[in-house]
Amino acid sequence: MAAIVHFTPAQAHDLALPVGAPGRSQRRTGPALRVLEGGHSPRSLARTYARRRVAALLLALVALVAVVALAVAALDLTGSALGSSAAPAAAAGASAGPVLVVQPGDTLWGIARRLQPQGDVTGLVDRLAALHGSGPLQPGDRLPLAGLPGH
Repeated sequence: MAAIVHFTPAQAHDLALPVGAPGRSQRRTGPALRVLEGGHSPRSLARTYARRRVAALLLALVALVAVVALAVAALDLTGSALGSSAAPAAAAGASAGPVLVVQPGDTLWGIARRLQPQGDVTGLVDRLAALHGSGPLQPGDRLPLAGLPGH
C-alpha cells in the first residue's frame, strides 16, 4: 500500500509559514492523504499463495519421510538386537549344557584360566575358539561349556 501526499496550493502556502505568523490561524493542518491502489493483483496473490501451499506440502512430506525413515531404522536396530540375542539363546537352550556369557574385558585365555585354574590351557583355548568361531569375543556372546573340563 502506498500513500502520496498531495498539497493544495493553499496548504503548501500555509505549511511554509511558521505557526503563529500574523494573518494565519494558530492551528496547523496536515496534508490530505489519499490511498492509491497498487501492490499485487489478485491473480498474483493467488499464485503466491498457491506456491506457498505447495512449498508447505513438500516440507511436510519431507518431514514425514524423515520420521518414517527414523522409525524404520529404530525398529531395525531393535529387531536386529533382539534377533542377535534370541538366536544364540535358542541355540543355547537347545544344547543341554551350561553356557558362559562373555563379559566386557573377557578373553579366550582368561575364560580358559577361569575354567581350568591349574596347568596348561592352550588346548582349552583352542576348543573355546572352535566353539566361538571366527572374530573377536563380544560382550553378550554365549559359549556352550558342555564337554569342556569341569562341565
